[in-house]
Amino acid sequence: MSNKTKAILVILFGSIFGGAASPVIKIAIQEIPPFSFSFIRFFIASVFLLPMFIKQKPKFDSDFRKLILLSLLPTINIGLFAIGVKLTTASIAQMLYAGVPIIVGLIGYFLFGYRMKIQRWIYISLGLFGVLLVTILPLIQKNVPFTGDLKGNLLIILGVMCWSLYAVLSKQYQKKYNPLVITSLFFFTATIVFFFLSFFEFSLAYPWWLALDTGSLVSILYVSLFATVGVYMLNQYSYKYANPVIGSFSLYLLPVFAYFSAYILLGEKLTAGLFIGTVIVFISIALTTYAK
Repeated sequence: MSNKTKAILVILFGSIFGGAASPVIKIAIQEIPPFSFSFIRFFIASVFLLPMFIKQKPKFDSDFRKLILLSLLPTINIGLFAIGVKLTTASIAQMLYAGVPIIVGLIGYFLFGYRMKIQRWIYISLGLFGVLLVTILPLIQKNVPFTGDLKGNLLIILGVMCWSLYAVLSKQYQKKYNPLVITSLFFFTATIVFFFLSFFEFSLAYPWWLALDTGSLVSILYVSLFATVGVYMLNQYSYKYANPVIGSFSLYLLPVFAYFSAYILLGEKLTAGLFIGTVIVFISIALTTYAK
């Protein structure tokens, strides 16, 4: 099997598992508080990765400690997503993450002075318009079903910004640490942070653990093993086998599979505003990715 074929299969399965994550999480947090769910999710994922992490024998030096602090950014992203997706639709929540490469480009320019031609600025501006359109859909299409919630959308956007900043800043550590170590540190950090945050929910919420049904348990296992460990590991393999052009396909596939999953699991429908905003963002990403 060629590396190109491997890359396509890895991206396809990663997009299927990741695309279903938003609706599955939305189902689970109807019964499980967001921080408690995030703690369980990353605890299970951390237990799975711990043996492989130990085999790497990473050095606990200053860079290692900096990487732990940096892992707070994706952890914040997870917390904001868990709260935001409970308010807005799963389709919108996943689609807003398609704006990550656009925001990464802006962060790279302002923080590191990456040069961009005027045409890239035009393409990025187009993408930002599409993201903004989807974000404010609740204001544009009032009283229209499945247009999301403005507060939830804004929380998701804040999470997208945190994740984008992490993607830019963590890149410098990829020369020293392999993807497994970087991913594991993120999981371990998230587990510890959400462990403490979950105490607030224990005191405020009803004893939700006494009312868990089979659906909630399946959701926890799916998100922990397939949509967390599985997707992150598949992403790392895609970096190994895929060139940038093939790797960018996941940006288009994730929202598509999210739409199908949300329709099947939650009955969400694709609105005209969401469709237009998504197409605009896709065009922006394609133009930005393939521009010379």
